[in-house]
Amino acid sequence: MTKNTFSPRLAMSLGWLSLIWIVSSIPSDELPGIKIVSADKLAHIAVYLVLGLLVNSWIKELSLSRRWINLIYAVLILLASLDEQHQVLIRGRTVSVYDLLANCSGIALAYLGTLHNDRVSRSKR
Repeated sequence: MTKNTFSPRLAMSLGWLSLIWIVSSIPSDELPGIKIVSADKLAHIAVYLVLGLLVNSWIKELSLSRRWINLIYAVLILLASLDEQHQVLIRGRTVSVYDLLANCSGIALAYLGTLHNDRVSRSKR
């Protein structure tokens, strides 16, 4: 008998990542303007924090080792970097180190959540 390998949590994570890339591919002249620079960075943090939290829910479902979790988070950082880099190909968009740092900050906050969950789990044993 084959085990069902479909994971709604993984599907949600991949769907959110796809949405990030779709929005990142919209030319800048078609985007609504954000007048406050810090609001833009907060949006980057929030979007990637949500991605990390979705991935965390999938990771929790799998009970992965810390090594695998670290690898998954390294891939998330790589994807955030590629997302920022691909914007050079989009009319009116530019690559921003500050946007990348904001993306990585959101991912880092989610990663800290996995560390916190590990500590809480160990203290309950």
